[in-house]
Amino acid sequence: MTFPELLVVLSLAAILGAIAGPRMVAFRDRSAMRSARLELAAAVEATRSAALQKGRPARLVARGDSVVVTVQVGPPGGAATGWLTVLTVPSLRRSYGASLALGDPRDSLLAFDARGLAAPRLDRTARLIVTKGGRRDSVCVSRVGLLLPRGCAF
Repeated sequence: MTFPELLVVLSLAAILGAIAGPRMVAFRDRSAMRSARLELAAAVEATRSAALQKGRPARLVARGDSVVVTVQVGPPGGAATGWLTVLTVPSLRRSYGASLALGDPRDSLLAFDARGLAAPRLDRTARLIVTKGGRRDSVCVSRVGLLLPRGCAF
């Protein structure tokens, strides 16, 4: 291969990289947002499932950019003796470069009773908002504690 041919190949590679680079970054950001949103949705479902499986109240607590799911423990039919951590979602910022915001400060705690219903019943749709760069997406929980489809509408 001659030097002029090498320059042509390198020029074409640079042009293709300049065109594809921003698209690759946008794709990576969309994928990170989707993954963070799905991880939060799984945490909400795990909270509800823990309440149903154990027959005890469970709660999801949002702290900063992470989420902890706990369920109340104790002897069957007896008084509660404490809380057991079922799931910990690590920092969304470290895992995906995304941040977690709340639609309302009260959304930092989502509690479910032994039947898997929001307890106390929410007076509005709870919203956990994931942001990364200029992108934004939400995980929404209905007034009774059900996970709403994407877009937060029935």
